[in-house]
Amino acid sequence: MQNRIVIFDLDGTIYQNSVFHRGYLRTLVAGTWAEPLEADLVRLAEAIFAGRELDMNRFYRRGRAEAATVPELVQALRKRVLPNMTYAEALQADDVVYLGDAWAVLAYLGDALGCLDGDRANEVYRLTRLQMERAGMHGDRGLYEAIMRLEQRCRVVLLSNSYEETVREFLRQLGFAGAFREICSSANKPHGMIASLQALDPALLARPEALISIGDHAFNDLMPISAIGGQTLWIDPYPGIHEPEYTWCVHTLAELAAFLDTIS
Repeated sequence: MQNRIVIFDLDGTIYQNSVFHRGYLRTLVAGTWAEPLEADLVRLAEAIFAGRELDMNRFYRRGRAEAATVPELVQALRKRVLPNMTYAEALQADDVVYLGDAWAVLAYLGDALGCLDGDRANEVYRLTRLQMERAGMHGDRGLYEAIMRLEQRCRVVLLSNSYEETVREFLRQLGFAGAFREICSSANKPHGMIASLQALDPALLARPEALISIGDHAFNDLMPISAIGGQTLWIDPYPGIHEPEYTWCVHTLAELAAFLDTIS
């Protein structure tokens, strides 16, 4: 690998959190008709992450489900999978969601239950992020050191859909505040991923074959780069789920750190 440009996602990529879904779902249903469903929704989310229910890394139709219980919700959502939809088709579709990571799964469930109408989606997201920050986060020292070594050999960019203040606070808490010289927040991936890179520096796209995009959400992080001829590394924390297309795959932060040391 020569003269690489390595693009990192933030959430689920340079840190992993396996329990935040509980706080998200608690906040999601609080004060709504679905509040009694909280425990069942937690179990459903964990079944999805384990590959026992629905299909992560597939496209699904969006919209309110006529369901008063979690079993009814599951029955309705099973019928909405779009296994043959392509990346290009999905970019043009307004009523489609890709279950590419835990955040996408949780938001899809909330949307189907009618609990994320209006500004509530942003509010639930904001409150969950705040809970995560208050609980404290601890970064992986080995990964931090691998990123610092990588920046001596390659151009490294952190590209996140999160707001700038969230990105910088998470990096601070993780102990990664000095790990990325180039940061692009509110990147609007996947639709705005290429435009965000172009705005950061047009030279980033001059050699698509030199790009490596690293992330856990294939639609957001991998497919836009793959579509222009770049390579991808998929972070998969959920063994047993449906796999998207990728160039390489790792499952843990330790495996990611080891992979970074092979890039030059």
